[in-house]
Amino acid sequence: MPIFEYSCKSCNARFEALVLPNKTGKVVCPKCGKDRLEQLISSFLSPVPGRHKAPAEPHPEYPEGPLGKHHDD
Repeated sequence: MPIFEYSCKSCNARFEALVLPNKTGKVVCPKCGKDRLEQLISSFLSPVPGRHKAPAEPHPEYPEGPLGKHHDD
């Protein structure tokens, strides 16, 4: 979704607005209603697969994993 962050040059309010390509209306400040806006550069977070998961618990029958230590007697 194209959510942009703006700063109003009239009242210094900061806000976000959803701007769709087929929408014809202007973006105005929700605080003062003026359109003297500066679009800000926003940062975003993109999750990296596997980086935020808790480590898997070992299976009780295979504490070293299925290919781990084997005891050949």
